[in-house]
Amino acid sequence: MSEKRISYRYAKAIFSTAVSENLEDDVYRDFQTIEKIISSIPELLSLSKKPIIQPLRKKKLYKEILSDKISSITLNFVLFLADKGRDSLILSIAEQYFALYYNKKGILPVEIFLATEIDDNLKSRFIEKLEANTGKKILPKFVVDRTLKGGFKVKIEDWVFDATLKNRLNILFEELITGKM
Repeated sequence: MSEKRISYRYAKAIFSTAVSENLEDDVYRDFQTIEKIISSIPELLSLSKKPIIQPLRKKKLYKEILSDKISSITLNFVLFLADKGRDSLILSIAEQYFALYYNKKGILPVEIFLATEIDDNLKSRFIEKLEANTGKKILPKFVVDRTLKGGFKVKIEDWVFDATLKNRLNILFEELITGKM
């Protein structure tokens, strides 16, 4: 079974439990905290991938690092993952949990690539247009990509809307070459 499918099953289990106890927001914040901790202590993730380290030792370490930073439901879930030897999937499980959470809350994560930084007013207008077109609350991530030269590109899951100068020039070039103007 693929890592993504396994992670989805675990994420669905913790999400169902969190929803039944009305703690889905808490677990969401906990997974964000776990991501931050793992990004600041990358050794923690590499430690989770070592089968030679006993689950008991891993659980003790997780308790020391996480007990005062996340809720008990999420901590118990992480300890359960360590028992099952699945703690190396924690980031993948978090990603799947976020997707379930966003779907339930009507939130749509969107990446917006721009050639230069834009002001908050223009960012707000981008978000308003996207919310009007999708009917969902937008969770934007603005990325400055200097290779674009102009325009913007919007990525929503697997769909990309490319209104960059580079793309427009490529389309014009293709039309000139094929004679379809």
